[in-house]
Amino acid sequence: MLIPIWLPLLVGTLWIGSSLTREQQVQQMARDLASMYVRGVDFSPAGDSGSAKTLTLITQQLGTVTASGTGVVIFSKITYVGNLLCTTCTNYHKWTFEQQFAVGNTSLWNSNFGTATGTFAVNSDGYNTGNLTDYLTNSSDHSTFNLISPVPTESTPDTDGYQASTPVYVVEVFFQARGLAGITKGGDYAYAVF
Repeated sequence: MLIPIWLPLLVGTLWIGSSLTREQQVQQMARDLASMYVRGVDFSPAGDSGSAKTLTLITQQLGTVTASGTGVVIFSKITYVGNLLCTTCTNYHKWTFEQQFAVGNTSLWNSNFGTATGTFAVNSDGYNTGNLTDYLTNSSDHSTFNLISPVPTESTPDTDGYQASTPVYVVEVFFQARGLAGITKGGDYAYAVF
């Protein structure tokens, strides 16, 4: 008599538990990749082949990061343009993309912080195709990044807090979820900021 009650509870508990575990794995992956990205590991499509292998190994438990795979990782280098970079440029006092590239199935997810578009267009190594300082003057590629509040300071170097003109490294990870029959979940998303 109790089987109709206990069996759905057991299956639901197992499904919720596996979903929580998967979400924690995605969060840890975002932190690990961001930690490597900020230290100069080049995960871009034209980057070091060893880095591409590392990315594949890190993500293999959750899915594949290929053009038709089940996951995507978006790497962004976002800078608040301040006095140390320029005071008269178009993007003065705005968050703007200095670099952005995605690895994996880009049709699955777009960055929550904006997408570098227009004349900023990135080449295969993830940098803008023009001059490396185009992010100072290209008005079409502002980021919606707003996680640092209040607005970054223009104070002298070596003071506490985020300093304007210092890049922020953001890694976003999305993997399609493995749903059970009749129960689907879009996917798991996490980001890390360094």
